[in-house]
Amino acid sequence: MNAKEIIQAFPQPEGKILRNIDKDACERAVEQILAGGKKTLRELVDLIVEPGRGVDVQARHALHSTAIRVGGPGKTKARKAFSTSLAETLSDDRPNAVKGFILRQLQVCAGPEEGGKIAPFLTNPEDHLYEYAAQALEAMGPSTVSHFRKAYPKASGAPRLTIIQGLGVHRDDDSREVFRKAAKAKDLETRLAGLWGLMRIASAEDADLLLAQSAKEKGWGRIKATAYCMELAESLSNKGRKKEARAIYEEIRKTRKADQEDYLRESADRELARLK
Repeated sequence: MNAKEIIQAFPQPEGKILRNIDKDACERAVEQILAGGKKTLRELVDLIVEPGRGVDVQARHALHSTAIRVGGPGKTKARKAFSTSLAETLSDDRPNAVKGFILRQLQVCAGPEEGGKIAPFLTNPEDHLYEYAAQALEAMGPSTVSHFRKAYPKASGAPRLTIIQGLGVHRDDDSREVFRKAAKAKDLETRLAGLWGLMRIASAEDADLLLAQSAKEKGWGRIKATAYCMELAESLSNKGRKKEARAIYEEIRKTRKADQEDYLRESADRELARLK
């Protein structure tokens, strides 16, 4: 049975709603997709098209259901076989919208061994491919951090910002200089990503940088940057570095003088009292 026949077990939408789902039939279809191996999977992916180019709800439903199924406990062999074959389809000549959907399924089921096939999309600014690639790699855990490091020098614009955030997600201490440079960028989002990364790795050496930069920010940026300072102080306190934590709270209490910042002064006072 080919993929086009197998996916008939999945319902067509009535309007925008899927009704009358035969759960048992769908589960049998998933088993058939897995039993069909690489050939059936490729047939299934070939049925997925760009939005507006055709009706592919059943194919998308089938692929997503299979990705979820192989991601479950005790499915290591099936997961690896499925995710390897699925990741290989990323090198085919397919529309970006289709590759984006594939990347989102790999986020559900792929392991670090597929990171090399996903990583090239980290620098692709088109159709949010860089976001989907970053999310997939982040879901695989810290072992994929090297892909973010390698991609950073090649990226620009939104992909570079996403890569900085990915390094922060992984708490990558080796990216300290990347975070420091980003914290001084012209773009607010990049500055905040750099400050967040320094906060994530609990860089006591950069407390002065966080405090100085947060004091320069205005509006929402000032609020976020100050929150990162507070979170850094909390992390340092939890590690027993109370002197450094206290210095951060004292600086916030001293410099946040606006009426609308009274809650920051009050928060700093509470934390200082707790540290005594």
